[in-house]
Amino acid sequence: MTLQRPELLLLGPAAALLLTLAITAQWRRRARLGRAYGRLAQLRLLPRALQPFPALRTLCLIGASFSLAVAAAGPRPAQPEPPPPPQPLDLAVAVDVSRSMGTPDVAGPRVERAREVVDQIAEALPSARIVLILFADWPYTLVPPTDDPAVVRYFAHSLSADLVLDRDQGTSLTAVLAHASTSLQQRARPQARRAVLVLSDGGAHDPLNQILESASALAGEGTSVWTAGLGTPDGEAVPSPSGPLLDPTGRAVLSRLEEDVLRELASAGGGEYHDVSNDRGLGALLAAFGSAADDADGGGPAPLDAAFWLTLAALPALLLEGTIDAGRGRSGSGTRGGGASA
Repeated sequence: MTLQRPELLLLGPAAALLLTLAITAQWRRRARLGRAYGRLAQLRLLPRALQPFPALRTLCLIGASFSLAVAAAGPRPAQPEPPPPPQPLDLAVAVDVSRSMGTPDVAGPRVERAREVVDQIAEALPSARIVLILFADWPYTLVPPTDDPAVVRYFAHSLSADLVLDRDQGTSLTAVLAHASTSLQQRARPQARRAVLVLSDGGAHDPLNQILESASALAGEGTSVWTAGLGTPDGEAVPSPSGPLLDPTGRAVLSRLEEDVLRELASAGGGEYHDVSNDRGLGALLAAFGSAADDADGGGPAPLDAAFWLTLAALPALLLEGTIDAGRGRSGSGTRGGGASA
């Protein structure tokens, strides 16, 4: 406990001394009046007997004086040691721009939702150093490591499912993990936490065990792998400029959200999986990265300080003193006499 104005503590004993002297002087005057008029006249004319010293009144006023003096001194709880600064974050955001990301099963094409997700991540993590990577069959660095979230948001608006050539279509999660690890090392910060976030529908043509081995290797090097799913379990036909994309047999190619692949990938990489097709999942992802959840916990009114409670504690003592001074609690009345309480 610390005091903002400790010199005001002197008001307590000073006020207590003055009040004691004032009450003593008042008591002596009343005692002289009592002796002059006699006991019977006292009981008929005055609300209280005058001879006993008003000790309870004095104690109430002294207690209230000290309580108000401490409140005026500005008590504050001792400030704890400031927490260490948060660990910096180096984040590689890898966005799937293969043809399947044009599937319109999330209130629009998946890649448009990916643009919104990247935009929100850059806004919610302004102190992170972000690498923006596009990938299909091969990964491409769209934005090298940058501390400027506005740059990331600007280039994120150009994402579309036709950014890569037809010969590069497909999805290789193994290649993007290796590329993201290399990109994070370009402007690595000492003591920074490194993470890769894969925004994808989970469709991949490389073997699952190979993908998981790559994620596990990254986790062993200190880089966690997170995944964010885009799409629906039922899926829809993959679009193309001439209509639905057809397989060699002439059937429409159906693309679904492969949650199992993305969950296993995040688990192997020591990260988390979130379905960001809706705002609830996006909020959970941002909370996991330490931004949205902190805004909900930081809200609410500030606790009342000790000065308020000390002032509040003085009020009952002052009310009790006023009640005693008004003659409440006198025992006995009329000619039968009776003692007065102190």
